[in-house]
Amino acid sequence: MALVESFSGIRGIYGKDLTESTAVRYAWAYNSFLKKKTGKGNPTLVIGTDTRLSGSKLSDSVIGVLDCNFIDVGIAPTPAIEFSVRYFNADGGIIITASHNEPYWNGFKFLGSNGAVINEKEMSQVINNSKTLKDFHKIQDRKILEKNNEALKKYTEFALRIVGAKNIEKITASKQKIVLDPNGGAGIIVKKILEQIGINVVGVNMGYGEFNRTVEPTEDSLIYLKNIIDGNNADFAAGFDCDADRIGILMANAKFLSGNQILALVVQEALSNPDTSKKKIVVVNDATSNVVRDVAASLGARIKEVEVGETNVVEEMLRLNAIAGGEGSSGGAIIPPSMCRDGILTLLIILSKIANSGKKLDELVKYLPEYYTLRNKIEFDAKKHDKIKKNIKQHYSRQGFEIRETGGIKGGLKIITGRNSFVWFRASKTEGSIFRIMSDSDKKEEAEKLMHDATNIFNKANE
Repeated sequence: MALVESFSGIRGIYGKDLTESTAVRYAWAYNSFLKKKTGKGNPTLVIGTDTRLSGSKLSDSVIGVLDCNFIDVGIAPTPAIEFSVRYFNADGGIIITASHNEPYWNGFKFLGSNGAVINEKEMSQVINNSKTLKDFHKIQDRKILEKNNEALKKYTEFALRIVGAKNIEKITASKQKIVLDPNGGAGIIVKKILEQIGINVVGVNMGYGEFNRTVEPTEDSLIYLKNIIDGNNADFAAGFDCDADRIGILMANAKFLSGNQILALVVQEALSNPDTSKKKIVVVNDATSNVVRDVAASLGARIKEVEVGETNVVEEMLRLNAIAGGEGSSGGAIIPPSMCRDGILTLLIILSKIANSGKKLDELVKYLPEYYTLRNKIEFDAKKHDKIKKNIKQHYSRQGFEIRETGGIKGGLKIITGRNSFVWFRASKTEGSIFRIMSDSDKKEEAEKLMHDATNIFNKANE
């Protein structure tokens, strides 16, 4: 598998596609981009890593050659590193992480001065810059400050401030007990945050860099926590990926809470706050289930859809002053003034909703509109991409369905097949020659039929 370059960042297998020299090349390209953008010859960058063993090696290689000032926050969750850019008033930041990829991967996320991941156009400039590297200037005098403790402390205060003092008091009084599984990732700090507000935490896999399950917190990777929930009479279990921007939740009844349901619960809680009653817009990507749309509509808000990609959601949220946003498949909401998907803050918001409602999590889920979301991935010839998309579009257009497109020919293709159903197509920008297909409906049989038909239609278009 070759190095993956996308607007989400750079990722590759450490020691094969991604090495110290590769890291230096992209970091230099990003630093050059930042100098041009800010007009500063010596910008200040926040740098931090998740818990992969290769993280410190990559961080040291970057710090050793770039002629800029560094604020090194060490091992920290992605949301905390992004917050640190704003808190320390830095010009940008570098997060060394491969997020939900397995431990032998690593990569980079490059940040703007607001802490958010730089947009697609800016990332394209960085990628192009990386191809022109010839030599480095001699490193001038610069500052390197180590700020791990301060960064984590201030991020904790920031997250709790978003939840609100009154809600924190209710969380404390609710005496909830949860199983926490950060799987050796940067989310280990969540135990301390939760205990600080009175949550009884049963920690699992709490040693940095000790990965005992697959990194992405899916139903398959977290199902083993059912025995731990039962054995400790806990309310539910929460698992994180390596940099804690994604969260997976397993309920006490052994049912997995989907990312779409998690986002719907967060939107419910956010819209119930009277202080935010004037903010009636929720931004999601176009592959998000209609359960989020229905929840938002029931509380007087509207949904704005954008192309897949966290940076696309964040930019539109800023433009529209949205109350919340996210990508339903990823299990992590974006809650302003945070500028990124944040699994930790998402968990805190859900704990707040439980405390405010006086109900168990599985009871709250029963009140959500019921939707069935199916996903499929199919390999295809990348050279045929545009032809495939055009053929799919023509097929559904002839049937009279509404067609929605985001991001042009390379973006999402969404076919509205009914009031409460759709099918969606998009080539992956992080997994090589893979096409993603999704169906969503409030009827299980309809979701299955849509997926069956969509798969056949794609295969014919791919011939």
